[in-house]
Amino acid sequence: MMHWFPTPYPDELLYSVLARYHVWSGNTSPKMTVEELFGKRTVRSVWDLPANLNVLLSQLGSYWSDNQLINHHTMYPYYSAFLLPKQAKQVKKSMLNTDGSTIHTRIGVAASNVKVKTNLWVCSDCIKDDMDTYGETYWRRVHQAPGVFICPKHETVLEETNVSVKAQNQHEFVVATPFVERTKVDLKGLNRDEFELLKKVSKATKSLLNNTHLQKTDNTVRNKYLELLKQNGYASVNGFLKRERLYQSFGSKFSERSLELLQSPVFFEETDWLTMIFQKHRKSFHPLRHLLVMMFLETDLDHLFDKKEHGPFGKVPWLCLNLACPNYHKPVVTDLTITRCYDTGKPVGTFRCDCGFVFSRRGPDQNKDDYFRIGTIKEYGHVWKEKLTELVNDGYSLTEIKKEMQVDQATIKKYAAELELKVPWKLPKVQMKNVNELLEDFEAQLNERKNKWVELQVSFPEKSKTELRKLAPDVYAFLYRNDCDWLNEFSPVKKRIQIPNKRVDWEKRDNELLKQVKKVVQIWDKDADKPKKITTASIGKKLNELPLLQKKADKLPKTMEYIDKVSEDTVAFQKRRVEFWFEKLKNENEPILEWQIYRKAGLRPTVSNEVKRLITLRTTEYETVR
Repeated sequence: MMHWFPTPYPDELLYSVLARYHVWSGNTSPKMTVEELFGKRTVRSVWDLPANLNVLLSQLGSYWSDNQLINHHTMYPYYSAFLLPKQAKQVKKSMLNTDGSTIHTRIGVAASNVKVKTNLWVCSDCIKDDMDTYGETYWRRVHQAPGVFICPKHETVLEETNVSVKAQNQHEFVVATPFVERTKVDLKGLNRDEFELLKKVSKATKSLLNNTHLQKTDNTVRNKYLELLKQNGYASVNGFLKRERLYQSFGSKFSERSLELLQSPVFFEETDWLTMIFQKHRKSFHPLRHLLVMMFLETDLDHLFDKKEHGPFGKVPWLCLNLACPNYHKPVVTDLTITRCYDTGKPVGTFRCDCGFVFSRRGPDQNKDDYFRIGTIKEYGHVWKEKLTELVNDGYSLTEIKKEMQVDQATIKKYAAELELKVPWKLPKVQMKNVNELLEDFEAQLNERKNKWVELQVSFPEKSKTELRKLAPDVYAFLYRNDCDWLNEFSPVKKRIQIPNKRVDWEKRDNELLKQVKKVVQIWDKDADKPKKITTASIGKKLNELPLLQKKADKLPKTMEYIDKVSEDTVAFQKRRVEFWFEKLKNENEPILEWQIYRKAGLRPTVSNEVKRLITLRTTEYETVR
């Protein structure tokens, strides 16, 4: 057991604590320090998610616990919150045991498009505070997280040191000093909103590192996201994602430059991370991208990990809003049906209390006042009717009952008549129609609307069925629901345009079209923001001749032969995208790095070796020429 060990500072990496131990112990060799700490010389220094912690804890004695060490001095809380429950437990188990080789693969960091920082970062203001308070400085967790460019405490731009996270000596723990060589990150090109976003990311990262929540199920976070998407109109009541609206709003909130800086650009594709993060989680998504989604949906960790589900109308149970009920304004309602408003697409909640009172309101609820709001009363229920009967029998006047029940006089009279109550005021006549009378009413309404539909066609003989429908949508809807066959029979017939039967000179047409295709291919990506794949369909769309190319291909042999020659397969298109972005970055005097070409060209790390070799070759040539 060790007799002395440094006391960790707030948010200090365990790596930093061990580095301070190495300095203060006076050891001349990193391997000596590693052997003292872990009992063997083969343990590597890992800055973020170290292993062999059980051995270290046994050396430190009972003063330390595994939760204290892992949750407060490693990057584990940053990743574990969004891991699947089994993954999070296995990662922690691997950190405690000697099996550390699979940790980064298991959490998805190795394959993630969001790359970790290559060097350790610091804040000059934090270093100054440390020297004044402790007489030494240290490496902070929050400064090392991807996407953190601002110190959450001082709100100043961080600085990148020359200390690599992968030191040449894999057993060495490098101590932080106030004199470490460092370079301030250049963020001068960002506007105010973009800078504010980086500040929010740093503060959200700090909260995540201080988080001890874990998902209860594989889709705890995804289900909360889905609730918020519904509330904000980005998903239907049934949970179908409205991708076009989502991407438009996401792009409006976060600039393309910000998303590039945060390694999270979005593309309107089925396999894009912004689409897949809202699907059932079968793989890990980087915490930085979860933080962006949380900021977009304006939620926090406390809400995401709350055990109870929050729908568009809050938590169950809900308030009974029946004034006559003994449970008035008490949370006793558990029966809620959510439908979608036809006009606005927003959720509509229908609440049913045991007292028989049924009411609805359009959501989502925005504040506490909405909990007490009634949109439409669908049924007053037996308790309300019993209260009305009691007031009438006790001799209350119409005005007094109106005030007591807080409803209008017409409602009181209507229900008093239905309940056949003896009252001193005049009641409306309640006529109970039999089945035959109801059928007669329906036939009368149907005939009335049929006549209106025929009159419309007489008044506007030139208009089509669709144009008539716009003139009288209520008439059309009633007939469509109740007598669709009659509506189809007595509606204008769609007029077909007669095309003169002229013989086409297909050889001439083929030669003319070939010239047009060659011309459009020659200037294919000129002045384009990004390349577009050359295919029969894309050529046809540009020329506005797609039906001709699809249906008459056999009559256009020269044109189709040329199109087959210039059309691109997946690899060819990927290579042209690489060349496109290489030339564009070169012309703009931008730095050209392999990861940047992958990002700009929208390529995944799983592309073919042929494309990978091209990227490596082009970037190497560029560096050689420079």
